[in-house]
Amino acid sequence: MSDPTEREVSGRARPGRLAVLYDGACAMCRASADIVRSYDNSDKIDLLNFHDDELRARFPEIKLDALMDELHVIDDQGNVWCGARAVNQIMRYQHGVRGMLAWLWYFPGFALIADSQYKRIARSRYDDGPRSKSA
Repeated sequence: MSDPTEREVSGRARPGRLAVLYDGACAMCRASADIVRSYDNSDKIDLLNFHDDELRARFPEIKLDALMDELHVIDDQGNVWCGARAVNQIMRYQHGVRGMLAWLWYFPGFALIADSQYKRIARSRYDDGPRSKSA
């Protein structure tokens, strides 16, 4: 785990899969989950609304505040990636050209720009109105 945005937790995705924990109370996040669903050509992505108490019990080390701040993905080994790096991990699971887009993170400066843009967008996701618990 050389990447500072990666860590391990006791909870794991199902074998061979990637668990994507997203904010189901956020319209932008639900729309993004729909995009991931349509983008995914691996059939190995599990999109999970972290407002589900049962789900959060599977990943007790990941606090609600952290989940509210940024997207989290967990693999079947318990490795966790957050924010823009989580998006990169989703891309790494894809086949063909979609998967090759993950290599952009290795171009100098790209990861820094992606992280900066991710954080800017994430900060504004509730600007359009109050949080809704509908999912």
